[in-house]
Amino acid sequence: MAYCNQCGGHLDEGDHYCSACGAPVRQAPAPGAPPPPGASLPPQPPPLPGQAPPGLECQGVGIRFAAQIIDSAVMLAFYLIVGRLVAGRVGGLTPDGFDLQGGPALAVIGLNLVFWMAYFTLLEGLWHGQTLGKKLLRLKVVRQADGGPVDLSTALLRNLLRLVDGQLGYLVGSILVWRSPLKQRLGDRVAHTLVVRKPK
Repeated sequence: MAYCNQCGGHLDEGDHYCSACGAPVRQAPAPGAPPPPGASLPPQPPPLPGQAPPGLECQGVGIRFAAQIIDSAVMLAFYLIVGRLVAGRVGGLTPDGFDLQGGPALAVIGLNLVFWMAYFTLLEGLWHGQTLGKKLLRLKVVRQADGGPVDLSTALLRNLLRLVDGQLGYLVGSILVWRSPLKQRLGDRVAHTLVVRKPK
């Protein structure tokens, strides 16, 4: 039985106008017919708890660890450059590199910590959820609710919890990923994010 979209009145088969309010009757398209030009598609229902948005496949420890190795190489390069620059100013250069103690050592550690947090947060928040490692391996971080890109605040929350996930060489994060149906470490669970494979 059909009803008017405007007033809810009963419609007979073949009616082009509602007999109660005169509104034109919207004819439903035939099953399988393409939507008319300009018609908006019905919204997709949100994924159920424990499910990823349609079309997205969550990625596990192996490929994420490979991306982390690439990102760690960037961290190491930054550490070596900053360490040599600071050592050159305070006289800490050695034949094998540099040796820093006290305040200069703390300064290098602090600069590396800031760079580490900025690297992951800014790239994931502004570069479509990808760091250099994720970009090379076609991974990206997305929102769990709809698969959309993460913003800076979400990326920051996710990466602050690397301080927990990264314990024991990321063993803590790896265990959480293994035990999660959506392969989420603690940062992903709190920030409601997923790491998925980017389509070609």
